[in-house]
Amino acid sequence: MEEPRTPRLRDPLIVLAALAMALIWGVNAMTNRDPLWFWPWLNAQAAEIRITTGGREVAFVPGTPGYDRLNAALNRALSGFNLEGYEPQIGLSEATLAEYRHGPQSLVLWVRYDPPVQIHTAFFFPRADLLIIPLQGPHAELRPVFGALHGVIRLGALRLRDRRMLEEAVREVLP
Repeated sequence: MEEPRTPRLRDPLIVLAALAMALIWGVNAMTNRDPLWFWPWLNAQAAEIRITTGGREVAFVPGTPGYDRLNAALNRALSGFNLEGYEPQIGLSEATLAEYRHGPQSLVLWVRYDPPVQIHTAFFFPRADLLIIPLQGPHAELRPVFGALHGVIRLGALRLRDRRMLEEAVREVLP
């Protein structure tokens, strides 16, 4: 004769944990339009990286000296736990963009991707074909990464935890 099976608490807890994980994944995947929002690495090749500083502009494309150093630093900066948060209320006015392009104290990275890149994050940051990263100038103290798609710059920006690797790469490649 078989012994009666005693109920175990472990089985329903496993099912409950799996359902909770599926719910968290599903909500973030739908909100961000990115099923790989949890993937912590970015490995993208920029079509062009421009640096504006003091009213001058320096461009880097694949194959030019300094491009690989900048692209590697960008991939590291935009990966994993270096994405600290999201600032939904900041945006870029025409005056701020002009300051980024021509301001004597500005230092800004303009990174163009073709095709658009998806930065995997739990924060709402859809695909972008242009990233604007101010290292000096307006908003730079927030360590933001602004995104644009088809010429439309979105309101809000990702916030980097550490951007030293970008600053070091820029110092190394600027003439």
